[in-house]
Amino acid sequence: MAIYHLSMQIISRSKGQSAIAAAAYRSGEKLHDERTDEQKFYARNVQPETMILTPSNAPEWMKDRNRLWNEVEKVEKRKDSQLARELNIALPIELNHDQQKELIRSFAQNEFVQKGMVADIAIHRDDANNPHAHIMLTMRNIDENGFGKKNRDWNADFANAKENNRGYVKNSEGCLSIREQWANYANQALEQAKSKERITHLSHKNRGLEVLPTIHLGHVAHDMEKKGKKSDRGQINRERQEYNKVVIDLQTYRLQKEAHVQKIKEKEKQFSFSTDIEKTHIQKAASLLNQKIVSLDDISKRQAERRKMSDRHDPIERHFHVQQQQFLNVSNHYDRIRDLNYEIQQNEEKVEELKKSLNPFKLKENNMMKRRHLDKISDLESNKKTYINGIERYKKSLRFSNEEEFYQRYTEFSQQKENRLHQIKYEKQKIQVETKALLQAEEAIKTAKIREISSHYPDLKTAGKYLTYDNALKLEKHVDMAKKTPVTLEVIEKAIKNQQDDLYKLKKDLKIFQTEKDHLDKIKSQVTSLEKTEKELDTLSNSPREAAKRLVSKKSRQHYEELQHEANHYQDNLKEKGYKGLDDLNKRQGEIRELEQNVIPDIEKNIKVKEHVIETISGIFDAIQQATRSQEQAQQRHQLRRMRSTNINRAKDQGPDFSR
Repeated sequence: MAIYHLSMQIISRSKGQSAIAAAAYRSGEKLHDERTDEQKFYARNVQPETMILTPSNAPEWMKDRNRLWNEVEKVEKRKDSQLARELNIALPIELNHDQQKELIRSFAQNEFVQKGMVADIAIHRDDANNPHAHIMLTMRNIDENGFGKKNRDWNADFANAKENNRGYVKNSEGCLSIREQWANYANQALEQAKSKERITHLSHKNRGLEVLPTIHLGHVAHDMEKKGKKSDRGQINRERQEYNKVVIDLQTYRLQKEAHVQKIKEKEKQFSFSTDIEKTHIQKAASLLNQKIVSLDDISKRQAERRKMSDRHDPIERHFHVQQQQFLNVSNHYDRIRDLNYEIQQNEEKVEELKKSLNPFKLKENNMMKRRHLDKISDLESNKKTYINGIERYKKSLRFSNEEEFYQRYTEFSQQKENRLHQIKYEKQKIQVETKALLQAEEAIKTAKIREISSHYPDLKTAGKYLTYDNALKLEKHVDMAKKTPVTLEVIEKAIKNQQDDLYKLKKDLKIFQTEKDHLDKIKSQVTSLEKTEKELDTLSNSPREAAKRLVSKKSRQHYEELQHEANHYQDNLKEKGYKGLDDLNKRQGEIRELEQNVIPDIEKNIKVKEHVIETISGIFDAIQQATRSQEQAQQRHQLRRMRSTNINRAKDQGPDFSR
């Protein structure tokens, strides 16, 4: 069973802790503490699986565990310095080792390393039932030279209530975010591994559970319990487990009672929008399913069961048909063999008669006749052998060894076939009747749901019966809104237009920003090219050797003139683009960067929100419009039928015209 555990702590000198010792204990490696000139090593039965993740701007040496934490110790000067943060996280046992490793790696990379922290990860698997990971995190900003100032903004990410009360953390939302994010990462990994287990960061209290949570044993108590020794923490857990057994039984009863009450309410609500005949259909389906209340899910499951049963009938019928054909083939073979035996016997008798004939004048003729009969017997024997071989092929599959056994098996099969096919016929009729009842109940439930939802939308008071069930489900999501404010096509159309106008403005602002950014990028590119050209011109102008070279070399003179022309071209272009100098450009680029960091993300977020709102409102509009259009079309068809009927009746009353 997957469990949730995520604890956080600060590794600090004020607690007598060392970053080197902590890293050595968690990694299982031998590390040298340069500050105290001590070797730190803690032997482990199972070597931890370790990795160090660094930000993109970190120097390469930060991937060396020994140097990394020695540098941390060096940069921290105070006797009560905070050296590192650490997370202790339980890994789901439903995942294999590779999946656990990828899960903790992606969590650390996305939540910490991308913000600028170095993450030193050690996965401990000493106990197969308690795989867990330690993540040690650095606390200072990083540049190409190493560690800079401490990043106080990160404190909020790891805040808890106790720390927040001390007043040095901006807010405690980040702490909850990290705990929730870990649950999201783990649940996504469990889903990808096709495991049904899930974890949650919420406490029992927040989840509405009355059971007491067990406490984390820790490695000391865990080792004691493993050896059969009772620990104080283990005893607390045992007492809570006993208490929880009683509470769980009570909660199960309460949940069952609530579910029953909810079903009764659903039935009353469903029947309040059903006609008498629809109520009869629903009650009939409930009776078939041996339930007091029936839902679409119940009907769907029963229909699936009936389809499976129906699917089983076809192979059985095909099997009987194939066996029936085999028995008929063997029976025909035996009949044909009897006919051949009779013909063989007749020809043998004629041969014997010819042998007894003593008339010398018919000797030649008799020999010819005798030869004909013998050839006929040979052909008949050959045919007989073919049929005998044919029977041999069926002996194993039909389970008989001689003709008597065959007809006995044929009789048994015929009786079995008749009984089974009669049973299948009865089951098919039952399925047909039940399927019809289920379809009627399904239609009745859907119709009731459509009426219920239509009652909340003014435009659907009369057009509701033309609303499709799928569209009704879309509208159901917004029933609460419809209860507060009348949702008509006119109101929705106006809301869509307002949202589209807001979206247009947001996209326009985003486009203006992107245009300005591209414009400044082009200016920056041309300024860089101008600086490069002017630098080369200065070099050529200030060199006597190059000046003399231009006097005698046409190529050098031409190159110098091209550079001058190029510099003038860049200066003219920059002037046209409104370039007022490098300070002005840097200022404008700084403003763009500030917009990109602080304003543009909100604009992009608002664009997505607006698009989602427009899509949602448009869905409501389309659903209601579909129903009203269908109503109008139905009314037009009805009016046309009435007009045709009126014209036909008028023609009948007038009778035929004989005046012509």
